[in-house]
Amino acid sequence: MRSILVKVIGSSVIGLATLLIGLPAAQAKLPQAARRAAPPPAALSYPPLTSPSSSSAPPLSDPPVAPGNALMPSNNASVMAPSDSAALSDPPAMVLSDPATMEDSQPSGRASDKPRQFGAMFDLGVPDGTMLSFVYRPVSLARLHAGAGYNGVSPGLRLGAALLPFGDGPSISLDYGHYFEGDANGLAGLVGSKDDNVLLERVGYDFVNLRAGMELGGDRFTFFTRGGISWIRTTIHEFQSLLSPGDAPSNGNTSISVTEDPVLSAFVPSLQLGLIVQL
Repeated sequence: MRSILVKVIGSSVIGLATLLIGLPAAQAKLPQAARRAAPPPAALSYPPLTSPSSSSAPPLSDPPVAPGNALMPSNNASVMAPSDSAALSDPPAMVLSDPATMEDSQPSGRASDKPRQFGAMFDLGVPDGTMLSFVYRPVSLARLHAGAGYNGVSPGLRLGAALLPFGDGPSISLDYGHYFEGDANGLAGLVGSKDDNVLLERVGYDFVNLRAGMELGGDRFTFFTRGGISWIRTTIHEFQSLLSPGDAPSNGNTSISVTEDPVLSAFVPSLQLGLIVQL
């Protein structure tokens, strides 16, 4: 009986020891076998996104799903539309404003840096007489004018320019004019002369004015006054009539004659007052 019990106990101990020894080896072999049995996951590939304008691009399809991979999106998952991706990739288009709208948005009124270019000028002066001129102002610092006038004897013409160093205010002008010959006896009669004089029957002259002054006004109307100096050149006709026979020497051997009309030139004070209307 004792020997049978000893054998049962010995076989139980041997079997328990064998089980304890073989268990770690079995655990080490189990993951290797599982890894050899599982297939490798398939490589994921996505088709490139194309612009919505290309009509030949194939439609987007769901990426392949590896077996047993529960994290991959299914057919029910939402996919970004090509139009949405193009909208995210393309930069926003620039919106240009209408030039007419931009002009309307500017404050009303004329710009102070560009005055009106055309206008008319009326002025009185010595030796200019009465003048009416056309005015052209190409830049804010200069003004050109050309016109016609009347000095009480005959009509005349005048050309000139004015320099405005500050755009307005102080000004310097230079003019050249010519009055045609006319009978000045009527004008002389207004100042007290009763008899006609042959020297006044043909009176005309050229003149050059150099003046400085001040201009006052705004964009539409400008008043000005200037003073300076003028150079006048005139021809005295019928000067021979001034020499009477009694002026000759008593012996009668000497006589005085004038073969050409003398020319007289002089510098005289000059004055001008006028109004400019810009159109």
